[in-house]
Amino acid sequence: MEFSSSANPVRETCFETKFHRRQLPTHPFAGVKFVLYFVVLFMIFSNGEAYDPLDPFGNITIKWDVMSWTPDGYVNPTCCVSFSSFYNDTITPCPSCSCGCHNKNNCIMSNSNQLKKAGINTPRKDNAPLLQCTHHMCPVRVHWHVKLNYRDYWRVKIAITNFNYRMNYTQWTLVAQHPNLKNVTQVFSFDYKPVVPYQSINDTGMFYGMKFYNDLLMEAGPAGNVQSEVLLQKNKETFTLKQGWAFPRKVYFNGDECKLPPPDAYPVLPNSARANPAGFLTLATSALLLILSIC
Repeated sequence: MEFSSSANPVRETCFETKFHRRQLPTHPFAGVKFVLYFVVLFMIFSNGEAYDPLDPFGNITIKWDVMSWTPDGYVNPTCCVSFSSFYNDTITPCPSCSCGCHNKNNCIMSNSNQLKKAGINTPRKDNAPLLQCTHHMCPVRVHWHVKLNYRDYWRVKIAITNFNYRMNYTQWTLVAQHPNLKNVTQVFSFDYKPVVPYQSINDTGMFYGMKFYNDLLMEAGPAGNVQSEVLLQKNKETFTLKQGWAFPRKVYFNGDECKLPPPDAYPVLPNSARANPAGFLTLATSALLLILSIC
């Protein structure tokens, strides 16, 4: 094989590069397309409202009202729930510091002389609460008591207590989620309306006060509570008092979700009937007398 000594590799390389550059296709509107593409991207990402397929026309407005924000970014609840029942003497209280303990140093005891001062119940411009000193430190507590168990029905008592001396709640609402709320028979002192988010699920209901009777939850104190009883018809396929079934799954007060106790703290059924020493002694004495009479 022979090689040409007259060939210049540098010139050939330059020639090939120029040849390939000339072969690159060019489009007269390439720059315009790039500008249009950039404008479209800017319009998409500059729009502050995200598209929601469930609300394509933007008819739904969600408003956030942050009541309490902690340094770690956690929003404290504004209410808590406690439980009790007729079959257990133990009362399950709200968890400690359910709504945060940042107001622990500014709370007032229920028997404090400061409550006698004028203007103690006047709200402040910054809406700072004045709470009664409790272990849960929540402005509102909801108590759910399983009161009675009939053959075909069962009864629940609901009590709402206000622990904020500077706030009363007009036209309050209480929403509870429980599988047996689809069989509500009668609500005695509250108004009630079922909330059916899906046609096949009816486990949520809203309680609210009767107009001119108890639709105003007064500030903390002797009048700062409202209560009612609810009669529910049993669904014999699902009804049970075991494993905390009789207590709500979720509770909301004025739209805010309340803090529930942990499931292992719910009131439980007694494992067995308590032994009666007097009855056992009577039975043993009777048996002994019977043996002596035979002998």
